[in-house]
Amino acid sequence: MGVVGASCGAFAEDAADGTDDYFGDFPVVLSASRLVQTVDKAPAAVTVIDREMIKASGARELVDVFRLVPGMVVGQYKGHQPALGFHGFTDPYFRQLQVLIDGVSVYSPVWGGADWSQLPIVLEDIERIEVVRGPNAAAFGANSFLGVVNIITRDPAVEHGGEAIVNFGENGIRDEIVRYAASQGDVRYRLTAGQRADHGLDSHPDTRRSNLFNMRGHFRMSSSDELRWQIGYAGGDQEQGVYSAPNHTDGRRTSHYDAGSVQLRWTHTRDADEEAWFQFSHAERSHREILPYTLVFPAPFGSWNYPLDFSYEYARTDIELQNTLRLADSVRGVWGSQARQDRARSKTYFASDDWQLVELYRLFGNLEWRPATAWIVAGGAMLEKNSITGTSVSPSLALNYEALPGHTLRVRAAQARRTPTLYEERFDWRFELPPALRDMLAGMGAPFSTYATLPLAGSIRTQQELDDERIRSAELSYLGQFPEQHLNVELHAFEHHLTGLFDQYRYSYPTVLGFVSTDPDKRVQYSTIVGFDNLDRALIKGQSMVLRWRPWSGGLVYLAGSSTNIRAEGPGTRVIESSGPQHTATVLVSQALPDDWRISIGYYRVGTMAMLSGGDALPATERIDVGVARRFRLVATPMEVALIVQNANGGIPVFEVQDIDRRTAWLSMRIEY
Repeated sequence: MGVVGASCGAFAEDAADGTDDYFGDFPVVLSASRLVQTVDKAPAAVTVIDREMIKASGARELVDVFRLVPGMVVGQYKGHQPALGFHGFTDPYFRQLQVLIDGVSVYSPVWGGADWSQLPIVLEDIERIEVVRGPNAAAFGANSFLGVVNIITRDPAVEHGGEAIVNFGENGIRDEIVRYAASQGDVRYRLTAGQRADHGLDSHPDTRRSNLFNMRGHFRMSSSDELRWQIGYAGGDQEQGVYSAPNHTDGRRTSHYDAGSVQLRWTHTRDADEEAWFQFSHAERSHREILPYTLVFPAPFGSWNYPLDFSYEYARTDIELQNTLRLADSVRGVWGSQARQDRARSKTYFASDDWQLVELYRLFGNLEWRPATAWIVAGGAMLEKNSITGTSVSPSLALNYEALPGHTLRVRAAQARRTPTLYEERFDWRFELPPALRDMLAGMGAPFSTYATLPLAGSIRTQQELDDERIRSAELSYLGQFPEQHLNVELHAFEHHLTGLFDQYRYSYPTVLGFVSTDPDKRVQYSTIVGFDNLDRALIKGQSMVLRWRPWSGGLVYLAGSSTNIRAEGPGTRVIESSGPQHTATVLVSQALPDDWRISIGYYRVGTMAMLSGGDALPATERIDVGVARRFRLVATPMEVALIVQNANGGIPVFEVQDIDRRTAWLSMRIEY
């Protein structure tokens, strides 16, 4: 929901949004090793998307800001479902990326990935987004496979007062957001509530309307102890399916979702380098989706009312402990443990009303040693045990050398795993016969009585236990700082070896529709089902560049680019190799103008590619976003009005060739109070 000129600072403009500090030093990050460190001293490549960049990008959706990450691809699947990829594997359920909000995973235990368009936060709540570009399971465990996204929200201490934001424009865009932050003695808090709506893509019925609420609060218990709580809710309706003839199995319908979460963290601070915290979090999600449908059989079986139920629900409960220590003048470290339980159920997807349980236990540790002024050695490992694939260890080791002040070389090696999701490991996606039809078949004698023991149809059922996907990574980075030119540069090269990648295979699976269908092609289709196995491997090599430059007063130039080569082996070779572009390029320019005007332009180029899950081969695309904003006062009330145009150069295909993300413009107004 962020827009050009959207909220920046304590509901008022900070001086250059802290960008002068950015060029005084590299930005500070938390997500590389769980230790506080600047990006040049971190043991992994990290892209920091700060508030100024979010503002300049003109993003309305959270996923749009990831176009600023070199090598990351953003698309859409049926309008309301974002599709992401990073150096390949672009998919509506991008499972190779761990996603955290304030350190709590929002990675879906059922489908994998994150429900990007249904998270209970707005861009105005975000302080910064840290993207670790590479495997980081040593810090955050399995599923931190190709990278980690850690979304860090604003501390209410840096905000005061309230604001109201309205977005109104083409494609049915109607957003209303209200935020308020306050501090009273030892308590500080922020409340956000809002509603969002749009019409999605023209090629699909995907109008949506959603509501959200979140609260972040802090209570200072003593000079060294603090209690933090966060509560979030998101829910709403969205259209599903395709435009088609009546009685289609993917016909037009409306789904409804509700998702809530709570997080409690107690922090005890001993000094600047030592603290411990204990955290409890719980999240639940329910998805209700039913498609009216009529089963039509040849005589004498007739027609049957048979609503297709795509509903499911899941919950996650997590407790975590972390302790940061200064072990010596040159050594500091962090260790911790974690226990988690995921549970999910769906009559359709698991062929049972029972909860599917997954338990996870972790023990991790990371050390940073500075043997000399210019050298840093950092290493760590994650030991974890889960009830799907058992016990594993994921290590990492990095060496940083500051060759000259402000110029650092880093070499890194890391290993990580991706645990199969419930979709891949335990789905038993089938549709049972209507009870009355089963009774009819059972009483008709052979061969019909045999049909009464079969499911109506099946879709996905893995036959054997899966192993984790695995990755071994080697990386080399250069980070350069040129204070006189107000310029920061990063060059990064990597090589990822991926083994045991999941791929689908088909096998015989007798169903009623496989026997009675009048269409021979349908009969063959209904007689097989899909399973997953560790069938593929891949080698990904690439380079990336990031440049952030403030060439003159009030100006920002951000450049990012990547070159990636994917080579695969196995039955999925073709789709894996085409699942990411060979080249990406990003240019973002923002400039402050006289009389409180600001203009921003973003250019994004993505090479040819085809997304997983059935996406078409897409040509190279270019996208231009433009935003113009002005701040002013109406009487004594600070206000801002912005005009944003996305895809100003025309629409681009985003999944299938006919799925066009067309040019869209909207006005945004912000009022502070």
